[in-house]
This record gives sequence, structure tokens and C-alpha cells, in this order.
Amino acid sequence: MAKLWEMLDQAYYFIGKNRRTEAQRILDQVLSADPQNMDAWDAYIHICNTQRDLEGLRSHIINVWDSGERDRDYLLATQRFVLQRLEEKINSL
Repeated sequence: MAKLWEMLDQAYYFIGKNRRTEAQRILDQVLSADPQNMDAWDAYIHICNTQRDLEGLRSHIINVWDSGERDRDYLLATQRFVLQRLEEKINSL
């Protein structure tokens, strides 16, 4: 498996080419390996352009966090931060 930073570079490449499906596939792999990866969550928020996309991402965030428990307190703090960034983008639409 490629290194996470290489996968993120590839995801950003696809985002730049407006190939959202490919970027999402890669970001899902990164987040599966590291659900606390803020760069991956930021990229995911970046590719969401509509309220519907962002609401779907909110559900996805919750599912990812519910699927694995690592350092629970830190994980919850990271989740709150990501959801706050998501809300900011929703409010900017």
C-alpha cells in the first residue's frame, strides 16, 4: 500500500482535475487507515459543493468515527473539529 501522504497527493491531483469519484475512493482508503487524518477530511470537505453533498459527508464522518475506537477522547475532539469545519462550509453556501 502506498504511503498516506502519497495517496493524499493523488487525491488532490484528482480534485484538481475535477475527478471527484477517484478522489473520494482514495480519501476513503486514507481515512480507513487513519480516521484522524485532518488533511484527508479537509480534502473531503473541499470536494463537496452542495448542501446535499455536505449532509452526506456529515453522515459519513459519523459512520467512520463510530466504526473504530482508538484514543476515544482525542477521536471525539477531532470529530468535533471536522464537523465544525463542515458546518462552516454549509453556512457559506
